Amino acid sequence: MLWKDYGICPHIGERGERMRSRIIATIGPASDHVDTLAEMMQAGMNIARLNYSHGDFEGKEQTIRNIRQAEANTGLHIGLLADLPGPKLRLGRFEGEVELLRGELVDLHCGFEEGMPPQSTTILGEMVKTLPVEWGGLSKDLQKGDPVLLSDGLIRLEVLSAPDFENEIVRCRVEDGGILTKRKGINVPRTLVKLPAVGPHDLACLDHALSQNVDFVAVSYVRSADDLLPARERIEAAGVHTWIVAKIEHPAALEDLTAIVELADVVMVARGDLGVEIPLEEVPAAQERIVSACLERGTPVVVATQMLESMVNHARPTRAEVTDVATAIRQHVSAVMLSGETANGQHPVKAVETMARIAETVEQSTKGLPDPPALAAYVSTRVIAGAAVDIARETKAKHLIVGTEHGNAARLMAAHRPRIPIYAMTNRIRAARRTTILPGVESLIVEEQTRARSTVAEAVKQLHEQKKIRPNDTIVAISGSPLAISGRTSTIRLLYVNEKGELSDLE
Repeated sequence: MLWKDYGICPHIGERGERMRSRIIATIGPASDHVDTLAEMMQAGMNIARLNYSHGDFEGKEQTIRNIRQAEANTGLHIGLLADLPGPKLRLGRFEGEVELLRGELVDLHCGFEEGMPPQSTTILGEMVKTLPVEWGGLSKDLQKGDPVLLSDGLIRLEVLSAPDFENEIVRCRVEDGGILTKRKGINVPRTLVKLPAVGPHDLACLDHALSQNVDFVAVSYVRSADDLLPARERIEAAGVHTWIVAKIEHPAALEDLTAIVELADVVMVARGDLGVEIPLEEVPAAQERIVSACLERGTPVVVATQMLESMVNHARPTRAEVTDVATAIRQHVSAVMLSGETANGQHPVKAVETMARIAETVEQSTKGLPDPPALAAYVSTRVIAGAAVDIARETKAKHLIVGTEHGNAARLMAAHRPRIPIYAMTNRIRAARRTTILPGVESLIVEEQTRARSTVAEAVKQLHEQKKIRPNDTIVAISGSPLAISGRTSTIRLLYVNEKGELSDLE
């Protein structure tokens, strides 16, 4: 039975507030329909992910139109995340599938992007299977004895011979076999592949994503903070405030983690490639380290990959998957992400419902646990945000309201992980969509008044009409002065809602 059969939604709490944890869902053939998208939004999806590694620009535009139509139909603000391909090594495009068996010989034809290379034979007449590899430079980076992992590490090859120049053939032997289809990922754990983090194709994808007014752009395979600069420069040149998500999926990023967290707007623990590039048993510790670094800085952090993987084919997840999601929520992550579960799976809506139900249950069980570490207060807005959270805690206020022009003030307040709802009031739909990544934050579109208090009063009026606040509720609001939304955040107000649902000063 679905949530709608009960007349409730699992991510709605007892007072009608949405759950604090955010859910990102990848959109693909299984979910790219207006009605399905609307159901996923109502079930708890906050951000729709568009994977630019697959499909064309025209298809992306149609998907975005479908998402915005579903957004209009539901009345919910939904963020758009464009995930750039990045320096990801991939097989080329070919028809059908190839089965590799242990002990077989395989030739990797580097720089062969389209179609299947011709088969060749060894001196002994043994047939050698062939696979196309998009990037020609791989042949120059590999050496004899190097492991080559395909399809997220499920298939393992060992290099027998490799030339020292580009666009040539690398001969391998299959150590662990399996079935391959086009454009599956390639990982070479012992080799730092010299692909640029943001190459020409990534820039073309970025330009297209910005033209579609996406809210977040994910830079894949980040190895250092410098890898984020080309995207940052492109976004600034476009004059927009799109947030950058740094995907941590290479061990080199762990060496420059502090700088990456400092420069990025959001960080993603991309465990698929990370779990191939480092030993599997080290992934949990790496996840904890990345999450802790983000909490200390106040940077939103996402955990992704295989969170409910079994739901690609089944209506229920495994116990281990439920525990994995629960662990991430207990670590105070900002968001958890679904990939194949919603892109290609048989149960996209149910996958979101299940994720939301797990998150809500865990959140209820963690109310007595310690909050995340305090943030370093080194800018005025952060100081004001932290003070507002402290005042709310001491006065037992029911709600926090923050005026925000681009979403930054809301991000700084959410970083403190208060136990009460945060309402981000803004006059910009783009800012409202950007806050969908922030835990415990719900946005309000409010026309800015000539005085900050009047703007806050309008926000309170909306919330009262929506039955999200009640008479006699205490509110802590932060805003600019004299305007609430525009300009630097500088003012804290302690207010309450009178019996008429109107804003009054706390006596």
